[in-house]
Amino acid sequence: MSTSVESKLRIARPLNWICYLGLLLLFVVWNLFLPNGSIKLWIVQTLPLLLVLPGLLKSHYRSYLWLCFILLIYITASIVDVMMPSRGWQHGVLLVLSLTLFFSSMMTSRWQRMQ
Repeated sequence: MSTSVESKLRIARPLNWICYLGLLLLFVVWNLFLPNGSIKLWIVQTLPLLLVLPGLLKSHYRSYLWLCFILLIYITASIVDVMMPSRGWQHGVLLVLSLTLFFSSMMTSRWQRMQ
């Protein structure tokens, strides 16, 4: 049982970091390089994600749980924006990254508790 959990965590942890950094990079590109972006919006979008960063670096399972709660806001907002025809590609990317990070963080938290 332990080796199965460890092998799952070897896949889930890098996936978490790829999606987490992808979200941060998306917000940087979206707000600092595209015409409709702003520094204030960038701070509002990235600050909730950065609150859990110290716990994620230490790989605490509760930080992954809190990240899931935070991601629900991003998922809800991106679903609303994806359904609007006048929105850009960023909202679709945000939805995919947020959902992937949500599920991988949820499972990482569960598997870490099983160890």
